[in-house]
Amino acid sequence: MNATTWIIVLVVVLVVAALAAWLVTQQRKKKQHEHAEQLRSEAQEHAREIPETQVQAKEAEAEAERARLEAERAQARAREAQVAATQQQAVHEDRLRTADQVDPRVDTSSDDYAPGGTTGTTTGTTGTTTSGTADGRSTATHDPDTVLDADDPRRTDGTEDTRRA
Repeated sequence: MNATTWIIVLVVVLVVAALAAWLVTQQRKKKQHEHAEQLRSEAQEHAREIPETQVQAKEAEAEAERARLEAERAQARAREAQVAATQQQAVHEDRLRTADQVDPRVDTSSDDYAPGGTTGTTTGTTGTTTSGTADGRSTATHDPDTVLDADDPRRTDGTEDTRRA
């Protein structure tokens, strides 16, 4: 084979290779185009769902707003109830203080005075103090300082007819 034949064969091979490469490229572009079209159709299907999803989002947002407003109202009611409870407690304590001020057995000027702390307290001649507890039981102590002042003539040290100076 001479050189011209080799050149012709080489040119034919190169042309065939170039044609094959061009066909492969065209085939790949066609597949890419088909894939792009498939993605576009899927996007169109999903696009139909967008308005419904947006409506659901707006409904959820409105529901959250309603819940927030209800929570604010509940907090306001709780604050009002707390104020009412505090006011009732103050009225109760005021009534107890008034009762304690009227009761000659209660020293309202002592450092450990608490309103109503001596409710139901009586002192016998022996200095035994009996007081009622919150659950209705009575307790007895032999501490005469529980109720009476130091200068009260009824105050005793726990024995009958013995007075402290």
